[in-house]
Amino acid sequence: MDEELVLARGFVNRQAWAYEAAYRAHGNVLYSAALQVLRNPNDAADCVQDVLLRLWRRGDAYRVERGSLRAFLAVCVRNEALSRLRKTHTRERLVQTLQPASDTGDIATGVVNRESIRGALELLTEKQRETIELAYMRHMTHEEIASALGEPAGTVKSRLSSALRKLREVFAPGGTLDAG
Repeated sequence: MDEELVLARGFVNRQAWAYEAAYRAHGNVLYSAALQVLRNPNDAADCVQDVLLRLWRRGDAYRVERGSLRAFLAVCVRNEALSRLRKTHTRERLVQTLQPASDTGDIATGVVNRESIRGALELLTEKQRETIELAYMRHMTHEEIASALGEPAGTVKSRLSSALRKLREVFAPGGTLDAG
């Protein structure tokens, strides 16, 4: 039996030595995949560590018959890096949308802005509001939100996307809190 197969089986069986060996054997490839997307060494290292930790907690993600462990890990890291990049860009766009009113220094405008945000959040369904709060106020990942809500990650991603689309419409030039 070759070493890669032994490593893959150890990984499937959630044996600590296999996770350590996988990191030693494939860590550079995983880091490079994350760095290529995130363009930040610290973010790339965090991404790799988070993926390996998540896979440790969720031992059923990889199966030997699906292919090489290295390819599986590289895909997981790349997907996580892309998810982080999308989340960062979405957060930046949302902040930019809300920023001008809060930068005026005018207390009354700040109060109006907070009221506008509250009003916009009220246009969302309860589940959408909850998902937005978990993602942007508690900084939870899609997987963490899915786990907290007991729902599939795809449902969380879809709900978050729909909520953000609605908020963008409300805060777009000519948008109104009456549009719902």
